[in-house]
Amino acid sequence: MRTVLRRVVLGAFACTVAAIAVLVGEVVLSVTGVLFDPHGYGMFGGILFAAVLTPIALLLWLLYVVMRGANSD
Repeated sequence: MRTVLRRVVLGAFACTVAAIAVLVGEVVLSVTGVLFDPHGYGMFGGILFAAVLTPIALLLWLLYVVMRGANSD
């Protein structure tokens, strides 16, 4: 059961990192002008959501490391 939970945590971490990468990509495209965003909502939304998801990703990674360390004893 611990192995399954550890893999679920790792999967949630991977999804969170992928979402952050998409949001950062949207911000970069908006800043460079490739993505047409006349009001800049995509840029501000991408920065805001990436800032919210970053601590969540860090917590998921720390939880995974703790679970991996506890399982190897």
